[in-house]
Amino acid sequence: MKKIKIFLILLLLPQWIILNILKNNPLWVEFYYSNGLYPRLFRLKHFFFQYLPFSLGDLIYIFLIILALFGGIHWLRKKEKKISPILLNLGGGISLILLFFNLSWGLNYYRLPLNERLEYDLTYNEKALTKTLEQLITSANDLQERLTDHDSLPVVFPFSNQGLNMRIKKEYKIAGKNYGIQPLAKPSLISTLISYMGYAGYLNPFTLEAQVNAKMPKISMITTTAHEMAHQMGYAAENEANFIAFMHSVENNDPYIQYAGYTFGLRYCYYELAKVNPEKAQALSKKIHPGILKNFKEIRTFWEAYTNPFEPLLKKGYDNYLKANGQKSGIESYNEMVAYIIHYLR
Repeated sequence: MKKIKIFLILLLLPQWIILNILKNNPLWVEFYYSNGLYPRLFRLKHFFFQYLPFSLGDLIYIFLIILALFGGIHWLRKKEKKISPILLNLGGGISLILLFFNLSWGLNYYRLPLNERLEYDLTYNEKALTKTLEQLITSANDLQERLTDHDSLPVVFPFSNQGLNMRIKKEYKIAGKNYGIQPLAKPSLISTLISYMGYAGYLNPFTLEAQVNAKMPKISMITTTAHEMAHQMGYAAENEANFIAFMHSVENNDPYIQYAGYTFGLRYCYYELAKVNPEKAQALSKKIHPGILKNFKEIRTFWEAYTNPFEPLLKKGYDNYLKANGQKSGIESYNEMVAYIIHYLR
């Protein structure tokens, strides 16, 4: 067992070398992994896990957390505390996790950027951003009034969490185009925990199950489900998954899902305009129907209820994780979907 752990630790160097080679050759990753090995891995795992009514990925994380806690307690109780076995276990464990992570899903971080595949020019100016925001406000206002018959009422979503999932899954075109199967999102068993962590959902890179925070308002669950399904389909970058969530929501035939998509894009574009021209953003915000603002307040109130002093530390950790996987902007990369929306609506 000790020799195996040492071997795994020695594997860290070749893993690092190979990753750096692949980072500089996105066409290789796109052809051989993202459109070669990964779809086969996805189909295999999808076959085994799609019928489970619960998230196996959640259970694995729960088990690992409990195991780590008991292991730590056991070590602290020992009279003779040896460091070398811990270092061997830690180094071997990290190497094994990195190997499985990258082979199972992580290499998608290094595939050809979506804007190059779509031939999108992601540069834009304030005028283009303003025009896009105006378009989004108009579309969101029209849908809100159509769904409530009154501009001051928030939209109430008349379907269950499972019904929401099926409505999104039914028209998720990326899956049908690239894989011949439909993606699937599950409600997270640890929704309360990830609410306190500030997470709306996540993809388990080992089981390839997409988990969604089941406690969120449905308007957020819609775009989060579409976002995590994009990750499931191999789109690792957060700005790309966000854009795909927006695109598939507004193209969906269901007006409720369209509404969630347009308001999702509206919020991101508003925040971006507010950074460069707060006065113009404020002026445009007055055109947003009061009912939409009530839906936004519902989202804000939900997250405020879970505010805690540990959340910023967890967000910082996730920011570093994204940067380590080639997303230079870290958490801010979510906002970069705005450039995609501008080009898409142009």
